[in-house]
Parts: sequence; structure tokens; C-alpha cells
Amino acid sequence: MINSISSESSLASYATGSKNRAVMNEISMAIMKQTMDQQKAAGQALIEMIKQSPMPDGTGQLLNKAA
Repeated sequence: MINSISSESSLASYATGSKNRAVMNEISMAIMKQTMDQQKAAGQALIEMIKQSPMPDGTGQLLNKAA
């Protein structure tokens, strides 16, 4: 009887621990995805800012082919 209870307790403990790890992994993945989305949005905002900044006349028209 004691072995049976110990075995059931061990299985329950393992299942709970496994579920806890799965939840923690899901939380970690959600945080990573949120961070990546924020970085992507910041990158896109930076690109738009660069595109909208005034450029001196002739910028981007002359190419140095020797370089």
C-alpha cells in the first residue's frame, strides 16, 4: 500500500512539475515574442525616420565605382 501511494504521489508530482515547466516555457516564449515585436517596430520607426530626414542635394546620385 505504501509503495502504491508513493508511486501515485511521484506520478502526480512529476505531472505537476511537467505542467509548470510547460507554462513557464509558454510565458518565456510570449515575452521573447513581445520583445522581438517591439524591436521590429522600433526598427521600422527608425527606417521611416531615416527616409523622412532631409538629404543634401545630390545625395545618393553620385556613385564611387572605384570603391
